[in-house]
Amino acid sequence: MWLNWETAPYAENLSALTWMRDNWKLQVIRAAMGVEPAGAYLSDPTRARNQVETIINNAVSAGVYVIVDWHAHEAQNNQSQAVAFFGDLARRYGHLPNVIWEPYNEPLQVSWTNVIKPYHQAVVSAIRAADPDNIVVLGTPTWSQDVDVAAASPVSGTNLMYTLHFYSCTHGASLRAKGDAAIRAGLALFVTEWGASHADGGLDGRACLPEAQSWIDWMKANGISWTAWKLDVGTDTTNLLSPGAPVTGGWDNYLHGHAPFVVANMR
Repeated sequence: MWLNWETAPYAENLSALTWMRDNWKLQVIRAAMGVEPAGAYLSDPTRARNQVETIINNAVSAGVYVIVDWHAHEAQNNQSQAVAFFGDLARRYGHLPNVIWEPYNEPLQVSWTNVIKPYHQAVVSAIRAADPDNIVVLGTPTWSQDVDVAAASPVSGTNLMYTLHFYSCTHGASLRAKGDAAIRAGLALFVTEWGASHADGGLDGRACLPEAQSWIDWMKANGISWTAWKLDVGTDTTNLLSPGAPVTGGWDNYLHGHAPFVVANMR
């Protein structure tokens, strides 16, 4: 969940993380640090940074991967802040083998060549000044769907991947075709966010599991890793937990929405 909007600190709890590791076979957690809304990084950087660093340190303790996600839709407007944030964290955590950087969650319908790619080049440069080899996952146009557009003019560098996001009630074979085109062009993909719902996260509570299974099959066939949206309590299809779920884990009786499907595919 956006860390600035989570209903309880589920993502920051070490006991919950180790419980998911042991019971769900969790291998990676994504720290979705909100940037632009009120209460997020730009308005409360100390709190946001502390949340992210807690999740990083917990991932180290639990022996799992962690994605540091600059969870923004207009990150190019705050490029200097992103450069400073990732440059600092790369200096302090870039030596760890389990840290993955995600500098731009979901760009809007803006130019890859003129807007998003230059942003990525600036942030990747700041990361690589301190961290030469950890994976960096790059957001793509149209809410991280146009991986084929990025493939036509990729960012130079090593250990770079590209983000593809899907929500199975909204996105189907035509978006997978974009992924196929990007793979044929040589891009490595990471689905850092998905849901078995509409693209709004499932405000109507609906789950589209057959199409979600098609996506799971496609990701398995192409060796694509994923993180599912979202670890929080709420009525959306993509909220994994139901009311009363303890912060510390033990959620077998608190699965909500698409959670049974997600957990089954994690195991």
